[in-house]
Amino acid sequence: MPSKGTQALPPGTYGGDDDTAGRLHIAAPGDDVDPVRSPDDAAPAADTAPAGDSSSSLSGLDKLLPPPGDDDQPQGKKKKQAAKEPDHKETSSEDIEVGQYELDRKNWKAALSRFESALVLAPDEPEVYWGLAESARHLGNLAEARGYYQKVAEYDPDSKHGKEAIKALKDQEIANAKAAPPVAPGK
Repeated sequence: MPSKGTQALPPGTYGGDDDTAGRLHIAAPGDDVDPVRSPDDAAPAADTAPAGDSSSSLSGLDKLLPPPGDDDQPQGKKKKQAAKEPDHKETSSEDIEVGQYELDRKNWKAALSRFESALVLAPDEPEVYWGLAESARHLGNLAEARGYYQKVAEYDPDSKHGKEAIKALKDQEIANAKAAPPVAPGK
């Protein structure tokens, strides 16, 4: 039973007043039945186009097509215009800062990764070699760490890290570290 605030279902729909005694009424193509349209929406306007004209599915196609004059440029130039330079460029100082943060957190792999990125951008920066040395040492790559400590001592022997690198190079474990043998392919 519909209440005062709800509309009764139209005849021919399931649950509406129908002379078919509860049987489902299937609408003929001429009926106004749109499975997507809400019953609260207004009924669609009658088709005023003469038969044989264009399909209604093409209406609004002009909104999808590019505006006239857009085809003046070759395809390659359109793509180049669309691919703009990124606003932010990576800097070695950012990599060093994040690498130092990861060293402080004892996240050796992340630190190593950031210092490796910084090495590409700043291959003469002693701070980068210090971070690489510390990361490699804590990951157990002592021969690699020795090479990085040597670079720090070479580039900046009088700095804090330079002095620490010289001290680390005197450590027997680092001084005597041998490079790991190369891994055979397939193993």
